[in-house]
Amino acid sequence: MNTIIDVQNALESGKTTSKALVETYLKRIATYDESLNSLADLNHEALVIAETLDRERADKGPRSLLHGIPVVVKDNIFTRDRMRTTANSHALRNFYAPYDATLIQKLRDAGAIILAKANCSEFAYFMAMGKMPSGFGSMHGQVKHPYNTNIDPLGSSTGSAVAVAADLAVASIGTETNGSLMSPAQQNSVVSIKPTLGLVSRHGIIPITYTQDTAGPMTKNVIDAAIMLDVLKGQDEFDSMTALIPQQETNYLESCTHSIKGKTIGILSFSNYQNGDEEDAILNEAKDVLESHGATTKKIDFEYNMVSNLLTMAPEFKRDLNAFLATLKPYCDMTSLKDIIDHNKAHTRRNLKYGQSIFEMAQGSDERLKDKTYLNAKASLRDSINDFLSLYEDHNLDAIITTKISGYPPIGGLPSITVPAKPFTDEKPKSLLFIGKPFTEETLFSLAHTYEINTHKRTKPDLTIHKT
Repeated sequence: MNTIIDVQNALESGKTTSKALVETYLKRIATYDESLNSLADLNHEALVIAETLDRERADKGPRSLLHGIPVVVKDNIFTRDRMRTTANSHALRNFYAPYDATLIQKLRDAGAIILAKANCSEFAYFMAMGKMPSGFGSMHGQVKHPYNTNIDPLGSSTGSAVAVAADLAVASIGTETNGSLMSPAQQNSVVSIKPTLGLVSRHGIIPITYTQDTAGPMTKNVIDAAIMLDVLKGQDEFDSMTALIPQQETNYLESCTHSIKGKTIGILSFSNYQNGDEEDAILNEAKDVLESHGATTKKIDFEYNMVSNLLTMAPEFKRDLNAFLATLKPYCDMTSLKDIIDHNKAHTRRNLKYGQSIFEMAQGSDERLKDKTYLNAKASLRDSINDFLSLYEDHNLDAIITTKISGYPPIGGLPSITVPAKPFTDEKPKSLLFIGKPFTEETLFSLAHTYEINTHKRTKPDLTIHKT
């Protein structure tokens, strides 16, 4: 398993170099990604960057655990280089970002190598939900599942998950608004963390809604996710949400090995969405593992009671995308959501295979956000989140575990980590989800790491089905 720690040990011992590592990954990409289609533009400066970082390692030592490590980033995240940022949309086919996203600058400062942009569902799966397959876009087409091409790879951070599962990079970055990290991570048997809203800057990421959007790492294990998040976190003058980050020092890598003794964990089942036998078995196994390491568990039933998130996301998308595009003149041809809609209509055969119903719904909304339907839906969602948060206080919980991916963490801005919970032996992958209160990532990492190292459920894909 090519984890960050594995690779750093090989680099430090001289068994390999970052340049050789990039060459190896480029060969794997040439072998498998024509079929997988997980990547968009490649960074053709990666070899030069790798060689420069090798020399720096020899002269000064590594900058961080990410020094010389190849990673890929979702194609809705700005990189100021020779790679485009298209969100897998033909409308952005000629767009080169005028600056690095804040998280990209953090990765570069840490010595990471941005190897490629990862394909995603077009505009982060907020164009024609329901009709459009996950991982599809008018620019680069359809991402395929690494384990079984009959399985939906899910989205919208589809390519980010597939690239890590297929070992086309050591780690990746995806984004989530409502399930777009957790769902593809589960479906492709990788680890991901959706951080607390505001822990990672969104500056330089094409938005859906700033009330929910966040970026997060996708990795082969929990330790790597912690290493990545230690680099990505931090305040940023260009993202006001980051001002909410607590002032105390955090080290997520160290927290992975913290004792969980004395922690109280809620084992959550939704009363109106019954668990299957396999899910119950996963939760029972997790209960045994966590209790054997000193945690206390409580079984909790809770009724899922949220209104459709579309009622709030659609008008917020119009507002936030229009404001974002307005800052990109003259670098981007598209200056508004309407421009994108009109461009797609002018290229119907290529761009509107599945329509653009969500775009049109958003365009028809009131971006002043004073519409009665919007305000009532927003209030209803806040009430639902408060009901969910009350579980922590009512039961004195440090975290919640469940097999169900739901809207509570992303809509509530809560941190969540997903860890593979069964070997990939059929077409129904499962993960265990750890959910915390805001800015309790350290607790989640200790729990998730304890579970992972005592279960070891992840299995590698057999990529012969994708070999070209």
